Amino acid sequence: MTSDTQLHELLRGAAWPPEDVRRADRYAPIDEAPLGSGTTLFVVSVVGGPAHGRLLLVPVRADGSGRLVDAQGSEGFDLACVRLMAAGGRIRTARGGHVDFRGGTAAGTVSPLPFAQGWSSNSLSLLDIDGRPHLHKTYRSLGAEVREPELLRLMDGCAHTPRWFGDYGYVPPGGAERLALGVVYTYTPGSGIDTPLRANLRALWPRLTDDPTDVREFVPSGGADGPVGLDDLVRDHLAPLAAPLRTARSFLGGFHEELRVRLGRGTPPPDYPVERALRAAEDRCRALAERAGREAGLPAAALDSAFDSLNRELALLRTAFDTAGTHPAGPCHGDLHLSHLLWDPPRLIDISTPGTGPDAPGWAEQSPLQDLVALGRALEYFGADEAAYESARLLGVDPTETMLASLDGGAGLPPRERSVLLLVFEAADTWRRHVAGLLLAPAGSDEDRAGPGAPDEPLRRLLYLRRLLHELDYNFAHARPYHAAIDLRHAMALGLPSPLARTLTTRT
Repeated sequence: MTSDTQLHELLRGAAWPPEDVRRADRYAPIDEAPLGSGTTLFVVSVVGGPAHGRLLLVPVRADGSGRLVDAQGSEGFDLACVRLMAAGGRIRTARGGHVDFRGGTAAGTVSPLPFAQGWSSNSLSLLDIDGRPHLHKTYRSLGAEVREPELLRLMDGCAHTPRWFGDYGYVPPGGAERLALGVVYTYTPGSGIDTPLRANLRALWPRLTDDPTDVREFVPSGGADGPVGLDDLVRDHLAPLAAPLRTARSFLGGFHEELRVRLGRGTPPPDYPVERALRAAEDRCRALAERAGREAGLPAAALDSAFDSLNRELALLRTAFDTAGTHPAGPCHGDLHLSHLLWDPPRLIDISTPGTGPDAPGWAEQSPLQDLVALGRALEYFGADEAAYESARLLGVDPTETMLASLDGGAGLPPRERSVLLLVFEAADTWRRHVAGLLLAPAGSDEDRAGPGAPDEPLRRLLYLRRLLHELDYNFAHARPYHAAIDLRHAMALGLPSPLARTLTTRT
């Protein structure tokens, strides 16, 4: 085994660890395996700090001076992993465990391809395998929650996810649960659906007014259709994207059906554990409300209003579930973002389904509605962020100022500046509602939520609430007042007695 000091120094100087891992007291190697090509795989435990006990994968090699360097993304590491997957190899570890490689295809020629990874919590590299581009994804943080390799294997050959080439995992001494280390799958060129959406929304701004320095006095509508003319303008502006968005919606439906058939294996869907999820949401909301008083970067009035709305929504959901029947669960992507839904043609990447089969933990606590809610929340972030930057550009201020001002409808701004702020945010909300109607609503509906009395309506609202609380918790924990303001802005629209379409524009 290598010394703790060498790995400690390597991880201390690495750019990828998140803040909780970076705050560890030390990093202790607990197992290792020689991979070949001068590369060794280390399983490292975080000791001390908020991430204490987390396991990390650290492939290393020695440089010319004998110093350990990160091997992830290196040609030797990539080629060795692909060869072992193709051969179905198994390597014993120093402590008596093993690293298990599995794959279904032989690899004739393998070579690296240029690839700009950008920031990622995992390591990615691009390889040419027998003339076809493949991605090699290595998971830096290990845990049972990493299910993507198994899901890609089970879904291999479908029309919704990339083709699986192979994967590898670590089985600790004693034959405990296999922990995913990495996966290789076919590379799908293209961009996320956020790319055409961003271009479309930014092209809308010049159409709002011919002279942004002379915006008329504007008061938010408070209704679903926005001010006179804005709804029609947005509908016309989105027309070129209507067909691709409807295609993506149909694609998502097909994906969920294929998940149900392939993963469910004909087993009837279980009942979603509503009571457990509702109690968890109540507990989290209570804890966040206690913490909110320490969030100095956010207006106290907005925090009070948001948590009043959240508590009213929880009470309404309690009543709704008391009078409703059961709600079937079903497999889903698990953490769907706009960038994960590729378009032209549609494909899905970065799948994080909570359970891969009826006998797996987390199978019951998931729903296809979870994916629709996640995309809806992503649209809320997207629209608010674009509105904050556009209104800031027009007013010559920082976007944080316009985002915070949106919480009370710009009440403290002079009339002209307030009119600019309100017009831009109302336009973004109107645009977002129409996008949601095309991308997320059931066929034949222009609503972005289920209508009153629809069977899935209470569960959809509960899943929305849980995701909003999760994101607000994250933004509080990571001192992100700008993003927390987006959460508060949408939290204030909750707690209404009817699930009719909401403007999601802050009440004034």
